[in-house]
Amino acid sequence: MIDSFNSRWVFLAFLLAAPALSPAANGETVPGANSDRYGNYRTADDRLLGIDRFITDDGQQTMLFADYSSGVVRRLFLREGTEFVMGPGFNDASPTELSVRFMEDGRGNTTGVSLHYANGTQVIAERVPLLEEEISFEQADAKLAGTLLLPATRGPHPAIILLHGSGPLTRYKFGPYPHFFTSLGFAVLIYDKRGAGASTGLRMDASTGTVMKPASYPDDLANDALAAFDLLRKRKDIDARRIGFWGTSEGGMLSTFVASRAKDVAFAINSSGFMEPLWQTLQWQVGAILGAAGASAADIQKEQAFVDLWLRVARSGRGWKEFESRQKEMIESDGSWIFQSRGPFTSLEQLRWDWDHVLSFDPSLALGRVTCPVLGVFGELDTSTPAKKTAETMRRVLTGAGHKDFTIKVFPNAGHSLSELPSKSRMAPGVFETLSSWLREQR
Repeated sequence: MIDSFNSRWVFLAFLLAAPALSPAANGETVPGANSDRYGNYRTADDRLLGIDRFITDDGQQTMLFADYSSGVVRRLFLREGTEFVMGPGFNDASPTELSVRFMEDGRGNTTGVSLHYANGTQVIAERVPLLEEEISFEQADAKLAGTLLLPATRGPHPAIILLHGSGPLTRYKFGPYPHFFTSLGFAVLIYDKRGAGASTGLRMDASTGTVMKPASYPDDLANDALAAFDLLRKRKDIDARRIGFWGTSEGGMLSTFVASRAKDVAFAINSSGFMEPLWQTLQWQVGAILGAAGASAADIQKEQAFVDLWLRVARSGRGWKEFESRQKEMIESDGSWIFQSRGPFTSLEQLRWDWDHVLSFDPSLALGRVTCPVLGVFGELDTSTPAKKTAETMRRVLTGAGHKDFTIKVFPNAGHSLSELPSKSRMAPGVFETLSSWLREQR
């Protein structure tokens, strides 16, 4: 949920390596949090709340509280026993704005939550029954591991597959979305990205270095998603005609890319995913991210010049010696530099391969072949995806292809995760409402 920026020099590009995850990322629970506490809770006035397991950017496993009506999404901090608290900001434990006490039956099973607000108001919410099933499936060199969340009601259920942003992310990096979608009656499939958590396989991104795999970006990721789609289509408790995709950042782009390859996909939701050639997005990010971080004009110009050189040499194959020298200088003068692609590069061959197999990828070409309903949601203040331009590109491409069923929306004061800026303590107004109303139309 946090629009992360840990260093003024580190680009949050779509192929950027994410921080290493702790062992907790593979499924251990938060201290004091029984696994049956995750899920949805319903108040007497029919308001739905969610409790999700979430891995922070530094690898900590936490609990997220989400109020789907108000849009509040914040971390819960253990106070003692069955009581957790949250403060006014996403990462604040104090001053306490809400105390959450989990209620249990005689066997220790969670039956609900008692909410105690700072103004003295108390609200009881009963746990909504939900089933969880560990699943696995194979695709090429990868065995993917995940969890299927299922309504406790009789199926077959509509389903939604969640697709990750960039980096080695696990099934617990989706913030409040897994249980938000189950609250709408969907079965939800979340899985560890290839090469992350309990999943095997090699990715093509910064975290795997300059290995020149015989594939092109993002084919492996798309094929993994299609394998998940095929897995659900074969289940009797899933309605094969109503399976769609939602993705964020890189996953948002993948949602429509995958839908272009499988005509039976019911819908595709792009949340903050890029929709122009990847190299152009990386080039744009320089000024957007460094500018938002307060870098000087001179520093931005220096970084922009290096990125422009990198992309020019990668595209043309000319100027390797100049690039090699500037790369060495950049690394020595700024130890926190991380390449947006898979560098540092040791040969022109690597650089050229990266252009041909990764950087030149243009997702808008596949977008024109999508036939299912499409929703695009973006944050006006996003520094990783050019929201306005991306929204315009989606409208232009889909309209030009004769597509009649698409909705594109840019939310004011929202960042890459669609959390409201600058507080980041809630989703931007209208995000949950837009998703829920649009998905109900698809049912």
